[in-house]
Amino acid sequence: MPSFPSSLAAAAVITTAATLIAMSISDRNNQRRENKKYEARIAKLEETKQAERTGRIRAELKLRTALKNQQSYSLSSIPEELNGSAADGSTTDDTQNGEQNLQLECIGRIVSPYTKRMGTPRQGALVPSGRGYIQLRIPVECVDGLDLYSHAWILFTFHANTDTPKTSTKSPTKKQQKNGNSTMMMNLTKTKIRPPRAPSNLKVGMLATRSPHRPNNIGLSLVQITSVDKKNKRLYINALDLVNGTPVYDVKPCVPWDIPGYYDIKKNMNGSDSSDRSDVLSSLKVPSWVSQDDTLKSVQFTSQAQEQLMKCIQYNKLKPLYTLDNDGVQGATDTICEILAQDPRASNSNGPNRRGSSSSLSPKKKNGSSSTYKMIFCSVEIEFRVDTKDKDGSSEGVVIVENINDDLDLDSIEKVDGIPILLK
Repeated sequence: MPSFPSSLAAAAVITTAATLIAMSISDRNNQRRENKKYEARIAKLEETKQAERTGRIRAELKLRTALKNQQSYSLSSIPEELNGSAADGSTTDDTQNGEQNLQLECIGRIVSPYTKRMGTPRQGALVPSGRGYIQLRIPVECVDGLDLYSHAWILFTFHANTDTPKTSTKSPTKKQQKNGNSTMMMNLTKTKIRPPRAPSNLKVGMLATRSPHRPNNIGLSLVQITSVDKKNKRLYINALDLVNGTPVYDVKPCVPWDIPGYYDIKKNMNGSDSSDRSDVLSSLKVPSWVSQDDTLKSVQFTSQAQEQLMKCIQYNKLKPLYTLDNDGVQGATDTICEILAQDPRASNSNGPNRRGSSSSLSPKKKNGSSSTYKMIFCSVEIEFRVDTKDKDGSSEGVVIVENINDDLDLDSIEKVDGIPILLK
């Protein structure tokens, strides 16, 4: 016959087990309630996106944020036996099959004059005077010796994307988790896109483009290294195509072997250190719509715009990149000219003032002047018009900068991921 203490011990074990089971059930119920809240929020945002055409970008941004929150919560709630690790530290089928999710840590953020995607160069080499720096979050000793290189590769995320891939709003099932299907990849349907510079009827696979909209929002950019400021933990760079605030995950020096055909060129030159640019370019193969030169002929400032730009520099409207302490006016002028020469207007716009069109052929303003386009540079608004040479939309044309507005208060404007939402 069991003793009295043994009965108490058994009762304690049963009570503890019951308590743990109750807590587990409570946690699962809480998880279900939270998921329902997220799903309701996402469904509402999806409805808003469909119903409000003029608010599409704002709805997309909020939808993306909600999806991020749900995914973060769902992953934190997945039991260890499903998220790829067991109690003993071993991995499940995902790792054994070679399919692994990689969690990256941000090592710094970009400071650049490109406040929004519109006005950011499609490639940094097209705006060589563009300047900025990476504000490092890691020990500055990590960049010792980097100033001995002329160029570096920047690994980053396209944090300013305004649209999201079509995905399921439900958390992955146990079977889907074991098959390596994450929430974002379960229902990826947008596989082809039309590049902005390609013919209107041409669509290619997203991985055959430099588009920021990809299965994983990872970007790779080549920049020029100008200096390293160890005191302030800054890596100064030129010729960048990165939006202000872009999270940086890695920096790698560019070496000669990164140049296509470099080995063959060196072999043909019998070890000579000299290189011929034409030989290097002949090693590259790209579609014709990529290699076409559609740079506009010139960029001109009105006297009013020139005066406004000088005042912006004087009153530190373009700091910290363009100030009285450096070549502020000339540097800003060069960068703005190089950006506008690439015609940063939207090519997929249904409006009359689209990329490649002439502002003079667009509907006139109330005062009878040509229609203008606006972009944000640092914290000011650049207003310009494009006059193409021919009515057929020839790429040879002239850009006129008419006005530079420094009245924007970006601190008071609603932001998503640090990007101001400016919708008229």
